[in-house]
Amino acid sequence: MKRGLFRIFVFLAAFTVFALSRAGACPVCYGAPDSSSTQGMTAAIFSLLGVTGGVLAAFAAMFLRIRRRTRLILAQAAPGANAQNTTRQEAESHG
Repeated sequence: MKRGLFRIFVFLAAFTVFALSRAGACPVCYGAPDSSSTQGMTAAIFSLLGVTGGVLAAFAAMFLRIRRRTRLILAQAAPGANAQNTTRQEAESHG
């Protein structure tokens, strides 16, 4: 059993040494700014950041809108609140 395990280890070590000798980094790995691959990856990264930022901004806007509407509902439900005044404020806030 030990002999078979030793053979596997030797094979993996030899394979790793030969594979590393053939492996070379591409211009993207080196970070060559003139490479079209590097420019494409940079554009892709900024596109994904823009989409992510847009979705996060939409969530923030949704929660702010829910907060504003909740405050309006609570103000209308409060005892002694003037419903006509609240409605006017709501109309002014919507433009």
